[in-house]
Amino acid sequence: MPPTDSKYYIKNVDKDYETLEVFRIKIDGNDFSNPEAWYNPFYSVEYKKYFSIMYFTNINHMCWPSGMKVILTVNRDDMNNPEYGTKDNPIPVLKDVGVDESIRDYNKDYDKAYMDSFYRNNVIRYLKYKMSKDEFKRRFKL
Repeated sequence: MPPTDSKYYIKNVDKDYETLEVFRIKIDGNDFSNPEAWYNPFYSVEYKKYFSIMYFTNINHMCWPSGMKVILTVNRDDMNNPEYGTKDNPIPVLKDVGVDESIRDYNKDYDKAYMDSFYRNNVIRYLKYKMSKDEFKRRFKL
């Protein structure tokens, strides 16, 4: 990962590299009932592509010191698709794990049940709320 102050992060209008999106699925006056996603988009010099780390779950117990090494999990089809990896369409990263130390409190990176659930929930919410209907139909031939 690039250092926190790196020029390789895509900054949003607030000059921050982290962006929040709330998906309005219910209009009931309770904003907390609508799912949300956090994005950390960046450019990888190694792969010459843009990526966006996406969290569709609670990330309150995460710590990501500058320069920490992480393993990022991406979809192979996205990685090989020239339509992905651009600034406007970064490759989604739905799982990240610290290499030398956990990026989650309580060493959750090394709890297989927790990480399997985290990844599964991220994939489901990405497919349900973020991926376009046309892309979903094309990939899954519906």
